[in-house]
Amino acid sequence: MHTYAFVSHESAVEAIWSLAARGWKEVFDDDGIWLVPDVQNCVTTQRDLARLESVVDLDALGIRRRPVELLVPNKSCYSRGKRAKFHVWKDFFPERSFVRVHDRVFVSTPYFACVQLAMAHRADRLSKAEAEASAQEDAYQRKRLGLEGEPSTAAELVRWGNIARLARATQVMCDFMGTYRYVPAKDRAGGKADIAYRTTPIVKPDVLADYLEQMGTVRGIERARRVSALAFARTASPMETLLVLMLTFPQDLGGFGLPRPSVNREVPVPEDQRALCSQDKIVADLCWPEQRVIVEYYGWNEHFGAGPRKVASDFARANSLTALGWTVLCATYKQTCTLGGLTLLARQLAKALGTSLRDPSDLELVWRSRL
Repeated sequence: MHTYAFVSHESAVEAIWSLAARGWKEVFDDDGIWLVPDVQNCVTTQRDLARLESVVDLDALGIRRRPVELLVPNKSCYSRGKRAKFHVWKDFFPERSFVRVHDRVFVSTPYFACVQLAMAHRADRLSKAEAEASAQEDAYQRKRLGLEGEPSTAAELVRWGNIARLARATQVMCDFMGTYRYVPAKDRAGGKADIAYRTTPIVKPDVLADYLEQMGTVRGIERARRVSALAFARTASPMETLLVLMLTFPQDLGGFGLPRPSVNREVPVPEDQRALCSQDKIVADLCWPEQRVIVEYYGWNEHFGAGPRKVASDFARANSLTALGWTVLCATYKQTCTLGGLTLLARQLAKALGTSLRDPSDLELVWRSRL
């Protein structure tokens, strides 16, 4: 009797990017699958996975991380080892939950993987190893920020762990809805990981909304809906995703809590002002149309590394927007990836938007730095 593996969580994310690099097609092979099969028909132990790997090349399917994350039908199957990490899923699956990559291997689709990451919430306590690692990082950040006082409590470390999971789930959802794709090293000529730009989004926002609706009242689904509300569609690069999330994530979760912008929105060029503009069509990275404010992200690969002609075009576009009466703020990699640079940008943006930033508490500042 064959046993089937149901790949989930971060292992599914990894496999999805590998599938996408080889030509993603929205083909879902989940007919007749409504529940995780019982232990007789499902990989539920470390030994089961070892047997499966003896006949199935998981690496060739894009499932390369270890331990492999898999779904199992009940808590009695739960274990965590070097080969596999199991997650209990007792509820039903809506359609569009799996793509079959082998006779015996099903991979969670981007829609289902987003739900799994969003629902990965731990309400009680961390393991000893996790608590020690989190406490060390907390102490490091407090020292780096020059904060005095008591370190974070055990409950606050648990709270941070859940914030980090929520942020990761939101990032992945944006990645899948973005117009870029990660290309794993083993799926790219030359063996170097890269990013493909100007691609078709893997996840469609309306389909994701329908998928979440089909989940009904599954335990934890409200967290997935919250992630969906925090995410953005059609970001153009990973750095653009990180920038907009940090600027808009709620302050009590470590972000700056600024109003949400439109992403990659076309800015109209009035006929009578065409002479002021370098182009007839302008698409702004992050746009607050009511306040007429725009943030443009200038990355090396997409902008400066593309040569002087691209740089000249970008600057001419920024000048055109200014001439049309827009306030244009610029962000670079260094600004986005340093707390000081990002804080300054957030303050400048808040002033341009006519709003204010609340001073974070010491704990929120630690979370912001860790985020």
